[in-house]
Amino acid sequence: MKKGIIVALILMSIGFAAVTATLTINGTINLGFNKNDYDIYFSRAIVNGEIKSKELINETKKEITFTTNELKTIGEQYILKYEVTNNSRQYDAEVTVNCEPADAEAANEYLKSENSMSNKIIKAQSREEGTLTITLKKAAIEQQSFEYTCTITANATERDDAEEEYLTQNTCDIIPTPNLGSDGKLIPVEIRNDGEVRVVRTTDSSWYNYCEKRWANAVILNDGVETEYNPGDTIPESDIESMFVWIPKYKYKLWNVETDKDTTGKHTIEIIFDTENTTEDPGKSCETPMTSGNKGSCADEEYMTHPAFTSFGVNGFWVGKFETGYREANDKASAQQNNNEPRHIIIKPNAYSWRSLTLKNMFEAAYNYDSSENRDLDSHMMKNTEWGAVAYLSHSKYGIDKEVRINNNNAMKTGYAALPNTDQSNYPGASGDGSNFNTAWNTENGFTASTTGNITGVYDMSGGAWEYMAAYVEGKLNNSGFQDEDLGKLDPKFIDEYDKESTVNSYKNMILGDATGEMGPFNKNDEYKDNVSRYNNSWYVDFSDFVDVTDSWFRRGGNYSYGALAGQFSFARRAGAVDGTYGFRIVLAPSN
Repeated sequence: MKKGIIVALILMSIGFAAVTATLTINGTINLGFNKNDYDIYFSRAIVNGEIKSKELINETKKEITFTTNELKTIGEQYILKYEVTNNSRQYDAEVTVNCEPADAEAANEYLKSENSMSNKIIKAQSREEGTLTITLKKAAIEQQSFEYTCTITANATERDDAEEEYLTQNTCDIIPTPNLGSDGKLIPVEIRNDGEVRVVRTTDSSWYNYCEKRWANAVILNDGVETEYNPGDTIPESDIESMFVWIPKYKYKLWNVETDKDTTGKHTIEIIFDTENTTEDPGKSCETPMTSGNKGSCADEEYMTHPAFTSFGVNGFWVGKFETGYREANDKASAQQNNNEPRHIIIKPNAYSWRSLTLKNMFEAAYNYDSSENRDLDSHMMKNTEWGAVAYLSHSKYGIDKEVRINNNNAMKTGYAALPNTDQSNYPGASGDGSNFNTAWNTENGFTASTTGNITGVYDMSGGAWEYMAAYVEGKLNNSGFQDEDLGKLDPKFIDEYDKESTVNSYKNMILGDATGEMGPFNKNDEYKDNVSRYNNSWYVDFSDFVDVTDSWFRRGGNYSYGALAGQFSFARRAGAVDGTYGFRIVLAPSN
């Protein structure tokens, strides 16, 4: 067991002046197991609900400085939320943070302090959130200042052999190779920070490195482009029709199979890239159930191959880098077109999202995007499980590992990110919008709306337009435009089907991996600005209404006005009707 000191100058000025607090970790916490050192540090701070990471944490990640409001009213609280990161690759840590005032007798007369991080297991290469809450118990006539000192105690735990065997497989060498198909349409590219697109060889190290959070990108050119682009050439945006990002096959560690008993909270999702499907191996792995409401033999702490890959039998898929845009649109209104012609599809930044078409037209436009005789790329409308696969990868050490920033552009143009000071309060309509409140994809702020935190990731998974999924309650087509005979002709791999008894909060009817039920427990909030009652999940308070027989189709991500309710873990229901704020996304799944 090792112990380190955090000198926490929490100067509690009661009733008169502002409170200034400085937390400093002196040095690295070294647990010294087989020369595998821990580096445990503060990675984020939230003061009274406001994220203060960049302003508060210096480059060493060991110092946090902030100023609080004065405490005047009995019961008033000063709250610091902090994240502790464990950088070890092989060892978990049992971490406890204790904060005590130097003069406990005097401080305890006025203040009550509570710290939530006690015997908290922080997995290797992950982080956990703790909370320090100081409450005013008694008013003071004269100014009172109290200095707190916090200690962090960490006990290293080596992973068991079964889990260690899985983890040692998790190297960048076995990431499933991006499949470009055989028709030559997909061109491998490197996208530079300014948005410049350059052709690469598939063997070039610049193409991708998931361990460095650089995901593989590829483009499809417009019909009629005569230029033959070679490695090293720059492709002008005017020649590009669509941009895609590779999601390699992986298995992930289950944490909330029961949907309402999550004791982990939001955390780094543990992912292992692999081309083989998991099998029944109790305590270690389980076979992927792939059906609504069925957890099979799966249990928390076991690994499971994500169903997005098993349903198509592929080692990965290409997801549209942006929401699907309408080629001819030059404003918000002209992108509202109810047809199913794939010739209108573009998937690029700064495009107007294609909206106001029936769900059936979305499905058919996406399906017919691959017009080749043998459907080499197997294009289709994104499914709920595929959304889940992208969302989970985003919240792993291979992605941004936090909630992506909302695209709050009220024209529903693709690839934008709300500015850091934009209102993200928990109310639909509260988020700022328009060109003065957001920046484009190829800016430092724009990167925060990507699943990687850089330009190589997937955009528009929070805000922009709502995105309909090819996912519905069995037998309940409602206003989608589909007829029973239409779905009877479909290969089941193209649509996720949910239990016909589903209700707005029947999260147990999830398909494991779809990023719905696993985000629980869920709470209901009736205090929204628009007076609409909604369920929220426990990760980022994202909107979380499950599908039911009336509103039988899933929609994901929220729209530009949803503020904190939007996010890659946001989901809701709708009848499948045409709507001016609803669009869709395309996925390509070339066979192995």
